[in-house]
Amino acid sequence: MVAAAITMTQDRRARAERRYGATSPFSRFAWQGRRGGSRRGQDTTNSYVDLYEARWFYVAVAVLLLSCTDAMLTLNLLHLGAYEVNPFMAWLLSINANLFFFTKLVLTAGGVVVLVAYKNFRLFNCLKAGHVLYAVLVGYALLIKYELMLLSA
Repeated sequence: MVAAAITMTQDRRARAERRYGATSPFSRFAWQGRRGGSRRGQDTTNSYVDLYEARWFYVAVAVLLLSCTDAMLTLNLLHLGAYEVNPFMAWLLSINANLFFFTKLVLTAGGVVVLVAYKNFRLFNCLKAGHVLYAVLVGYALLIKYELMLLSA
C-alpha cells in the first residue's frame, strides 16, 4: 500500500507543469475567467487578469474621446492653414479626411486595448503598461489644450 502511494505521488509530480505560461488576454479562456489580480501577493508584475477594475474602462474611454477631439481639432486647424506634422497622417489627409479620422481612431483603440490587456507588465523593466496609458491620457489632454490655444490665437 505504501509503495502504491509513492508511485502515485511520483507519477503526479512527473507530469509537465500545466501553468508553465500565462494565459494570453486574447485567448478564448480569458473571457471565462474570474482572476481580478495576481494569484500571489508577490506576483504583481507580468501577470494577466481576467476582470479589470472600472478605472481602466474610464481611462480607455477618456483616451478614445480625447483622440477623437484631437482629430476634429486637427481638421479645424488644417482648415485655418496649419499643416500635419506626422507624414503618415498627412498622407491619409491627402486621400480623405474621413480615412484620417477612422485610421486615427482604430490605431488609438488598438493601442489602448493592448495597454489595458498588459497593464501589469513592465516595459523596459521600469514602467508598467498601465502607467503608460495614464501618460497617454495626460499627453492627449495637454495636446488638446495646445490645439485650443492655437485655435483661439
